[in-house]
Amino acid sequence: MAGSKERYQALTAYRTQFLQRARHNASLTIPSLVPLEGQDAQAHLVEPYQSDGANNLISLASRITMALLPAGRPYLRLDIPPKEVMSMEGDVPPEVQAELAKGETLIQAAVERANWRSSTMQEVQQLIVAGSVTEEYMDDNTIRIHRLDRFVWRRDERGRMLECLLLEKWDREALPDGVPVPVDSTGALEDDVEIYTKIHRRQDDTYTVTKETGDGHSVSTVEFRARDLPYLFLRWSATPGEDYGRSKVEETIADLRSLEGYVAASRQLGAMAAMNFVMIRPSASSNGLRNRLSRIENGDVVVGDPETVELKQFANTQGAQIVAANVQELRQSLGKAYLSQGAGQRDAERVTAAEIQRDINEIEAVAGGPFSALSLEMLEVRTHLLMQQMIAAGEFPPVEEDALMPTILTGLEALSRERDVNRVMQAGQLIGAFGEEGIRQVKIPVLLGAGLVGLGFPNAIRPAKEVAAEKQQEQEQAMAQRAAPAAINAASKAQEQQQQQPQG
Repeated sequence: MAGSKERYQALTAYRTQFLQRARHNASLTIPSLVPLEGQDAQAHLVEPYQSDGANNLISLASRITMALLPAGRPYLRLDIPPKEVMSMEGDVPPEVQAELAKGETLIQAAVERANWRSSTMQEVQQLIVAGSVTEEYMDDNTIRIHRLDRFVWRRDERGRMLECLLLEKWDREALPDGVPVPVDSTGALEDDVEIYTKIHRRQDDTYTVTKETGDGHSVSTVEFRARDLPYLFLRWSATPGEDYGRSKVEETIADLRSLEGYVAASRQLGAMAAMNFVMIRPSASSNGLRNRLSRIENGDVVVGDPETVELKQFANTQGAQIVAANVQELRQSLGKAYLSQGAGQRDAERVTAAEIQRDINEIEAVAGGPFSALSLEMLEVRTHLLMQQMIAAGEFPPVEEDALMPTILTGLEALSRERDVNRVMQAGQLIGAFGEEGIRQVKIPVLLGAGLVGLGFPNAIRPAKEVAAEKQQEQEQAMAQRAAPAAINAASKAQEQQQQQPQG
């Protein structure tokens, strides 16, 4: 049986066409995202003539990232499974709503500590350029990104991952005890060790993750349930029958290529326009005029016939105008495709709902499918893994399997909390129109709890038992107050009767 290294090499042939396109896409945007073969951190990467590709890429990636993980707003909601809600007569008690909201706050704080927004930005950039990326969820809740030239995939006919192999380089000091360090051709220990991670789906839908060195020595083997697998295999756009994804840059590659050519031509025209040279008559070159002209400086006096000398300058204004017009047209077209002409979200601690809604509408127009897939496929898996680790670390209340269903809020649903408050206010106005009869017909605590949770004050909701105990105490006090006058009157009459009895 072939080792992981041999299997990795065997699967690279099918990846070649996708990797070549990814490298070409990167060369027109940000070359470091998918460098050319053989180029490392020390190599001088190719530099495109224009910066529009990079600016457009960063703009779209930033807009998508902020829509997935809005600043100052939760990206998820914890819900009770429908079966459990039915057992509660269709109403989630206010105190339960409050506990769910507190759980959301804990998760959101953990997300901020792990800096998901930064890693998601890098991941989205890879998807826009290369179309495919592998995400690894780490034990500290951070995200590690594997780019296209460092992994190979094999999917089934339904698009499910059958096999993935990752290529990494570890420092030899990171190898576990007992794993031999490979040696180079001179017999010296390798400083950087090739590590191949093989992720293989079994027939029971579980996954086996094995790590081994390039020379076949085992490093580790772990089995995961499908939902607990700490790897994600993301695609920008999935084409039926293809293992790898297609990219956003691929959709606009014609415009990017044209812009690159026109900008290069514009620079050449500019350089030619800046070129000045002196032309002299052939008959005048024999008397040393050429040498004298080549040595003169600004302000020098030269004796000669002015008619024998002529200053020449390149002039192709019509060509320059055509190039400039084409450049402007292409920039406008690409700006619309990558949302670089919109306002975008402000760099603020908390953005408004209107800003989020505007951004989401624009993203849905240019990347609706990939955006929706990312919100579900990426964030749902991440949240599940995060909750598992938080429960194991005692940072989240233990819950039964599937007791809480994390609902990922993206798109317009990210504004659902505010919509809850608005609906509660509308319900309050409707109830008020019917007076006391309207109040009797509704469960005020349920409405009030939903409104307080939506406003971000779950701690303000009192438990139902506490409210019931307080009501009972008030009733008992009221009964005691009503009974007090009768008791006083009875005691007074008894005292009078005692005083009226004759003395023995």
